[in-house]
Order: sequence, then structure tokens, then C-alpha cells
Amino acid sequence: MEAPALGRLQREFGRQGVQVVAINISPYSSLPEWKEFWSSLGADDVLWATDADQKLVRLYQVLSLGTTIIIDRQGHVSYRDGGATTYEVLLSQVRKLI
Repeated sequence: MEAPALGRLQREFGRQGVQVVAINISPYSSLPEWKEFWSSLGADDVLWATDADQKLVRLYQVLSLGTTIIIDRQGHVSYRDGGATTYEVLLSQVRKLI
């Protein structure tokens, strides 16, 4: 998912309870550097976090960069993609949950 699409998704559905969280799992870039880079591409509304101890990587079995996971209001994974997810796919998945 590209940063502009992440920001767009957050802006469109944030008031309905959707929160886009992008998590940096790279040990080579700091969170401020990573956030600044992606924010410059149009994802200012996204919540950026880091997973330095790899807890989320293990919990959600993330095997590749670019993994997209959608978690519903009950905390269940409702969608998972290990590659680049298009905005249209994310849009349809989010619409199913709201």
C-alpha cells in the first residue's frame, strides 16, 4: 500500500472509527526518519509506530515488508495480504467492516 492511499483511507473513514497504523519493523531507520519520509508522500493522517522488539511481527506472523493486515472491532484479523495491496481492495475490505 502506498502512503498517499493510506492517508486517503484514514481521511475517508477515520470518523467512522477506522485507524490506519503503519508499523516500522526495520532496525535500520528510526521512527522519526521513517515517519517523515512517508508523511512527505501524503500520509500525514496515519498513525506511525515502530515494532523494535518484533512482538507484532511474531504475533501476526509478518513474513515480508508491505504486509497489510486489517483487524476488526473485535480484534480479529479480517484481511491479510503479504504484498502490495491496492487501494480498491482495502476500500472494499474496510467497507465490509463499517
